[in-house]
Amino acid sequence: MQDKINYISPETFEKIQSYIPQLGIRKWKDEDVVMLLRILYYCALRPMEGIRLRREDFNLSDREIFLGKTKTKKADYAHIPSIFIAELHDWLETKESGRLFVGLSYNTAWRWLDRMGRDLDIQAWQIHETESGEKTKLHIFRKSVGKDMLSGMYGEKASSIPVISKQLRHAKPSMTVDHYLKATLQTVKEAW
Repeated sequence: MQDKINYISPETFEKIQSYIPQLGIRKWKDEDVVMLLRILYYCALRPMEGIRLRREDFNLSDREIFLGKTKTKKADYAHIPSIFIAELHDWLETKESGRLFVGLSYNTAWRWLDRMGRDLDIQAWQIHETESGEKTKLHIFRKSVGKDMLSGMYGEKASSIPVISKQLRHAKPSMTVDHYLKATLQTVKEAW
């Protein structure tokens, strides 16, 4: 699947992660910033859900992250895919209790992606959200994992709309289909 204004391909995601040291971030370690992006992607988190995570929020044996109050629920949980558990476990072992990204704000993370959009020529991060009608900075990882699941990247069982909707924690599958997966004429052509 090619990059679009509402999608980051796995190849582009790799470039993004490799580029983190070029940002010269001093307050957070490069590997922690990379892990934040990986958590946002694999666990389909909204930006602030990832930014405010604490070590205690992770239950790796049940493959869940406690998110607390979210946009849609008073006490929400996110699913951790099994393919991400070992990597996440190893990273969490190096962390102390409490907030994982102390002092990080949405605006700071947004500026990182804005710069990478220009430097790496990522279309989704160069078009303003008012022009594209898409949440294209940190929120794009949720959309991308949904589309990757739909394409069968994580297995046939993960490609059904109800499973994708559950991973994105949408109350209705129509939200997943209409606002996240957005099949275009080009997508239909590629499918055939």
